[in-house]
Amino acid sequence: MAERMDASQQRIAAACSPLPGAVAYANRRPVNIPAAHDGLGLLDMLVLRFPQIDRAEWEARCDAGRFLSAAGAVRAKTHRVRGGERLVQVFPLAAEPPVATDIRLLHEDESLIVVSKPAPLPMHPSGRFNRNTLQHILNLAYAPERPRPVHRLDANTTGVVLFARTRHACRLLQLQFLAGNVAKSYLVQVAGQPPADQFFSTAAIASVPGALGTHAIDEAAGRAARTDFEVLQRLADGTSLLHARLGSGRTNQIRVHLWHLGFPVLGDPAYLAGGAIGDTQTLDPAAPPLQLHAWRLAFQHPLTGARMEFEACWHGLR
Repeated sequence: MAERMDASQQRIAAACSPLPGAVAYANRRPVNIPAAHDGLGLLDMLVLRFPQIDRAEWEARCDAGRFLSAAGAVRAKTHRVRGGERLVQVFPLAAEPPVATDIRLLHEDESLIVVSKPAPLPMHPSGRFNRNTLQHILNLAYAPERPRPVHRLDANTTGVVLFARTRHACRLLQLQFLAGNVAKSYLVQVAGQPPADQFFSTAAIASVPGALGTHAIDEAAGRAARTDFEVLQRLADGTSLLHARLGSGRTNQIRVHLWHLGFPVLGDPAYLAGGAIGDTQTLDPAAPPLQLHAWRLAFQHPLTGARMEFEACWHGLR
């Protein structure tokens, strides 16, 4: 097993050097039309499905002829989409921004791949990133396999990430996440010092993203969420080190709950002090890091049923 893991680690390193998105290329991404949007004009569908991007930007992309049918025909903004239709969005020739590449293999067997993800490194294609993502790098390293992510971390979050090597294992593991049978622990450094050593948030989080894909608190229509916090250390600079345990798995959950409580995560480019929203989501590798780390992950092995627990070392406080 040690020899196999060493060979896999070498393939991961080779897939990162040079970065696969370092050379400019034309990116093509699928746009699948849901049944609920059947009959809408292309522009209206894009605005409804991807509200984090302004209507004017979508209109400019349509006018530039960047949306094609499966056969390659340009689709105008007035094109009436059909449920189940598959379009392609073509992006101009461009290289991708640099990302962190220190991906550490923690475990692999016939069913699982467990890695420690560095940051910034997006999990999957989004925004400016397509090839410079953890998913694409692992696809290259394990080809012809295509490892399946069982869960996700934000691009700026470091720590343990679990991939499945088969569709069957992925389904069994995801059922554990849905049933709340996976233990997820995080370390996080925040601005300010909470008055209590132990506290929690059950604020509902909006299901529809806002500016730059951020999520706000929406007690009326949001999705239920719970995060439990414990103060591990109160630091002389007025910051605090917390242990966070997730009771649900909403997008940006820890960051949003701490932001709402008035203790934003240090280094967060999106959820700023005073309830403000920043102007970017993914940090530059040279920027001060987001102080959020997926520390421990425990679950049952999908084949043997044995309890598995993995821990990723954290580089420490800012």
